[in-house]
Amino acid sequence: MTWPTLQQLAYLVALADAGHFGRAAAASHVSQPALSAQIRELERRLGGPLVERLPRGIRCTPAGDAAVARARRILREVADLVEEAGAGAGELAGPVALGAIPTVAPYLLGALVPILTSRFPAAELRLEELRTAELLVHLRDGRVDLALCALPVDGDDLRTAELVHDPFLLAVPEGHALSRARGPVSVGVLAEQRVLLLDDGHCLRDQALTVCERAAATPADARATSLPTLVQMVAAGGGVTLLPATAAAVEARPGNGIAVRPFREPVARTIGFAWRGSSPRGTAYEELARLARPRVRAVPTRNDRAAS
Repeated sequence: MTWPTLQQLAYLVALADAGHFGRAAAASHVSQPALSAQIRELERRLGGPLVERLPRGIRCTPAGDAAVARARRILREVADLVEEAGAGAGELAGPVALGAIPTVAPYLLGALVPILTSRFPAAELRLEELRTAELLVHLRDGRVDLALCALPVDGDDLRTAELVHDPFLLAVPEGHALSRARGPVSVGVLAEQRVLLLDDGHCLRDQALTVCERAAATPADARATSLPTLVQMVAAGGGVTLLPATAAAVEARPGNGIAVRPFREPVARTIGFAWRGSSPRGTAYEELARLARPRVRAVPTRNDRAAS
């Protein structure tokens, strides 16, 4: 039996990601006929069709889906081997894919990226914004090297480093009775309000649901696809919501139509890094977390409307 080559596996993954021979060839910097020929040869070596050729693209067969998943793992292991044998575990050089969840990326990446590029100038940073479930899939299969997300994450295969404790604030429309409250408010007030949350798939929704359960509050049916949209729904008088403190300086800025109040009880999420336990870059990620903690914790977390 003739084994497939790493290049053929890379072409298969590129084709699965692009969903089209032409786009996959462009991404792989080869001609379309050359890529198509290598895929046919790979199918011959593996003993069956891996992709279904459609008029406007391709779709992986069940065998193709399995082959793509295994090819990702193989390519990731080879990349880790090269990295470990080359620059060393304590440095970041070459491509570094940093993935972040949408409720964190706009608020913390501005503090994190300069630290990474200053300490590791040989790193070629690529940023992705993904919801938690998809981000962890991409992390495990090697499409993302380092994840910025809410902790903890499931799985003994991942390592983590905490960056910041991120309290929740109550966000209400400007002029709302609670905007004039003195001092922190109790989570119990949520039971008397129309609580708006993000759509399914955001870990912030799950965290907010836990707080609502604690307060015996029933969230409204209305949902938002992003945190800025959620804030605008609150500003329009649609209800109240839970806003992470790290987002308050942006989303509760003067003129944005909302006011925020701190909670009396400790309700919060924890933000940190996650990476594969098998990654040879683990030492570098730990150092990055150590350097980033002071900068991230200095990010403004609330404006004067959240003052106690």
